[in-house]
Amino acid sequence: MRTALRAGMTLLLLLATSAVAALTLDELMRDLRSVAERHATFEETKQIALLNGPLVRRGTLDYVAPGRLRMRVESPYFERLDIAGDELTIERRSGVSRVTLSTQPALAAWVESLRATLAGDGATLQARFEVTLGGSLAEWRLDLVPREPTLRTVVARVTIAGRAAEVLRFDVEETRGDSTRVVISPQAPR
Repeated sequence: MRTALRAGMTLLLLLATSAVAALTLDELMRDLRSVAERHATFEETKQIALLNGPLVRRGTLDYVAPGRLRMRVESPYFERLDIAGDELTIERRSGVSRVTLSTQPALAAWVESLRATLAGDGATLQARFEVTLGGSLAEWRLDLVPREPTLRTVVARVTIAGRAAEVLRFDVEETRGDSTRVVISPQAPR
């Protein structure tokens, strides 16, 4: 009898714990939206099917709500990227260029998924991607599959992982076998 009672109580405790730990997209987006500025270092590793080894870039990332994103590559070369609206400005030692994101589907998917996640904008994520959320607030994962057929020919999936209101990793899997992983290390506000 005691064993059955103990087993029953253990089962109830497990069910209660899993019910409490379940995370909804609205809850996650609310937590992410509560952070107006983010400053971090990053390491981006790009695997290109035609190359023998990965390309690795390191630098800093700054986000200011609702959608300003700046990345500064410090290694292995200098590059500064400033994203506002549909325009990407790229500054290199050789000069400055501008790219309209809507003309670059893979880049636009990465930028849109990153900015919408950092902004806690679940509506934009759900409009552009099929969204699957797993985990708890202590450790969550978003899987994003592009809804737009043209984008699906380039980007297979974007996976974003984090803890609480911190975004810690972005993975972009392209349909041709290339992939990009960005590991983010949050820094204290400046």
